[in-house]
Amino acid sequence: MIDIDDQEEDRKRYSDKIINSPAKKKIIVAGAGTGKTFTFKELLKGENGNALALTFINNLADDLKEDLDGLAESQTFHGYCKKLLHRAPFSGINANFHFFPKLPKIIESDEQILFGTKSNFDEAFQCLIEDDGRIDFYIDRANFYNAVGFNDSVYRILQYFKSGSGEPPPYEQVVIDEFQDFNRLEVAFIEELEKVNPILIVGDDDQAIYDKKNATPDFIRAKAKNPEYERFELPYCSRCTKVIVDAVNDVIAHAKANGNLADRVDKMYVCYLPDKLQDSLNYPKIIHARCSVQRKNAPYISQYIEKEIQEIPKEEIDLANEKRYPCVLIIGPSYYLSQINEFLVDRNYKVDYKMKNKENLHILDGYKILLKDRESNLGWRIILEFDNVKNMDDIIRTTNTYQVDIVEQLPEIYKEKHEKVIDLLNCLKGNTVSIEEQNELKNIIGLDLNEIKARLEIKEENENNTSLNTDLQDNTQLSIKLTTYHGSKGLSGGVVFIVGLNDGTFPRTPGSPSDYEVCQFIVALTRARKKCYLISNKKFGGSRRLRHSTFIDWIDSSKLSIVEVNREYFNK
Repeated sequence: MIDIDDQEEDRKRYSDKIINSPAKKKIIVAGAGTGKTFTFKELLKGENGNALALTFINNLADDLKEDLDGLAESQTFHGYCKKLLHRAPFSGINANFHFFPKLPKIIESDEQILFGTKSNFDEAFQCLIEDDGRIDFYIDRANFYNAVGFNDSVYRILQYFKSGSGEPPPYEQVVIDEFQDFNRLEVAFIEELEKVNPILIVGDDDQAIYDKKNATPDFIRAKAKNPEYERFELPYCSRCTKVIVDAVNDVIAHAKANGNLADRVDKMYVCYLPDKLQDSLNYPKIIHARCSVQRKNAPYISQYIEKEIQEIPKEEIDLANEKRYPCVLIIGPSYYLSQINEFLVDRNYKVDYKMKNKENLHILDGYKILLKDRESNLGWRIILEFDNVKNMDDIIRTTNTYQVDIVEQLPEIYKEKHEKVIDLLNCLKGNTVSIEEQNELKNIIGLDLNEIKARLEIKEENENNTSLNTDLQDNTQLSIKLTTYHGSKGLSGGVVFIVGLNDGTFPRTPGSPSDYEVCQFIVALTRARKKCYLISNKKFGGSRRLRHSTFIDWIDSSKLSIVEVNREYFNK
């Protein structure tokens, strides 16, 4: 065991090995909070900004952009491919294409009309399944609409490179973050980039949580074993306290004994005491709060969280605001979060909670496109999805067989009806719409005026000033953010509450939890900078009696402090 006085020197040694290595292909597999972004910055200094940093989540890309401060072009994967497509439109689209993430829904509807079938196009792209016709059909329809979505934008650029039509742009250094959450399509794209660029791949297979996009940690594990790559470690965690780091190691050990994480990359994970000693002394235990119930008339989880956050020292609130992370981060299933959010908001706490909206199509999506291009096939196709004409199926078949534009096949009365709505929306954008016309728009579109403006990205004149004043006022307030396990990726909080930790909920099958559930638990634990609470409940609403999560049992009991939260607890 390295003495605390030697940890600083040892950590620098690990970082220097990466920075000073002449290898063109490098990979870092390291746990949460181990200084990966700091290492990026050191590596990219002296590259004159001619570097590229890619990740796949917007908030991670934004954070990376801010942290790297001009040292590299920081983009999401899809944002980067969209930019390249505008420079070099490929395979049937032009430079004025529409970027429309909901495009697969339109093409699924087309396929249903044309063939009576419904394909999983996302799977075909993400897994690079090119021999069953799904990708060919999708690309053909997308070309007709002159549009791209997330996955097909990456695929088009990949094909552009592989066909020899163009090469990846040259950079002094390319950095790829969160590689454990990449799928086969994205990995194939990276392998084109690495043919002409020095590349650094970074990730942690213990934090692989995005199975729904067909991502797998197998790719980072394969790269870690690939002799073409020089592999490095960053073992010191300067985010979490010692008890949390040690608890993560407990979870990993139990997971492996249980048959999970079978092929994981072995790595050291150690608390960096030069930064975390005082916090480790202040918060030596993880709290397991065992609540007797959580329901509307006995919201014990919510009441317990409120009681605990009232005890947070002002200096920690101020530090969180200064460093711009949530002082309180609450992680768990949406049906727990919605009740906690309602409770806290009713008590006048300022809470950041965005309920996940399903990315459903809306008729306003079509109008938004037609505002810019009144003959757009995509715009009119979206309108048709919500306001059918009698011969709609024939129209779609004609577009498929003869490539005839949709607008040319529509009845005049139908076009006039919708062009009137487009004119009203134009007036709304120009702030010249009457009260009567506002009400007409609300009735036609089925949304209130504020929602229409938000979706059309219409800002009020004083909106920016109001936002600035609000930020200044809130700089001293307690910041609280609620999010799901997936939403917590890229975040950290001073005090973290993980809720809904019951067998049957998390993990869903206690005897055989999935690797993705194990990784979600590790991600949640490692969001905590200061203190972590694990909250289970014996009942939720009128449910049967629940048992606390098996994952809590995987943490050595010496690291836990148990609190029984029931009626007597609040009557003390």
